Amino acid sequence: MPETEKKTPRSAGATASAVQAEIDAGICGFHTTVVAEAESMRAVKLTIETECAQIAKAAEQLPEFDMLEELRAGLGHGHVYGVLSGCVRHVTCPVGSGILKAAEASAGLALPKDVSIKLKRL
Repeated sequence: MPETEKKTPRSAGATASAVQAEIDAGICGFHTTVVAEAESMRAVKLTIETECAQIAKAAEQLPEFDMLEELRAGLGHGHVYGVLSGCVRHVTCPVGSGILKAAEASAGLALPKDVSIKLKRL
């Protein structure tokens, strides 16, 4: 390995990883299952099963993407949110975040850890 190349989980020879995210979108009642499979920190393939027609339309355009480019693009930008913004009408839909969290963990750029948002009236 050249001296300038940093050792990462992927460059150290780690095998491909798959991570599944189960997303309950909230009051709409739609559930989405995302399986992200990465063979590197860049190439992530998605399988998305959903009850939501809008997410299903977006899923057709998201078979694979570059996770490092998504991270560089910044919050709310990049390919994934670009596709979702053209298909999903509800601006607070949590599916985009779930897709990216699964992809990030799959690519070895984060550990898989549950996230949650709990809402209650005060």
